[in-house]
Amino acid sequence: MRRRRIQAHTVDFLFTISLFCVFAVCALLVVSTGVQAYRSTALYLEDTYSARTALSYVAEKIRQHDAAGRVALTQLDGVNAVLLTDEIDGSVYETYIYPDGGWLCELSVRQGTAVSAHMGQQILRVDGFSIEDAGGGFLRFTAPDSRGRTYSFLLHLRSSGGLTAA
Repeated sequence: MRRRRIQAHTVDFLFTISLFCVFAVCALLVVSTGVQAYRSTALYLEDTYSARTALSYVAEKIRQHDAAGRVALTQLDGVNAVLLTDEIDGSVYETYIYPDGGWLCELSVRQGTAVSAHMGQQILRVDGFSIEDAGGGFLRFTAPDSRGRTYSFLLHLRSSGGLTAA
């Protein structure tokens, strides 16, 4: 009788161990799937960070200035630039947003100051950023990500004056 009892305990032990192994394998598969999903999401966000951030930055700056005569498309050292105008304490200031040497740059000066592209502050590294007039009061902004996919959007100026040429 004693022998039978030992055998029952051995089967119980083997069942418990096999159940634990099945649980461990399932847990490993779930963790592995989660790691792959996280890795692909993180890689996508890293690849598109510069392009999405640059486009959002420019769009927000233009929306802040969207009033009659305050937004213009101009040239700065042969490159298209957005010109935003502000009046502060009776003085008029101009802010240029433009691509230069693989960077999105911003330059703020008092109106009438001589400007050139090298004077601007580098905001964000983004190769291939472009600004163009798409007609009908629309501006088109284009920026590639690190994998070469191009992101583009149109921004319509709501102000009654629309886009002015500077």
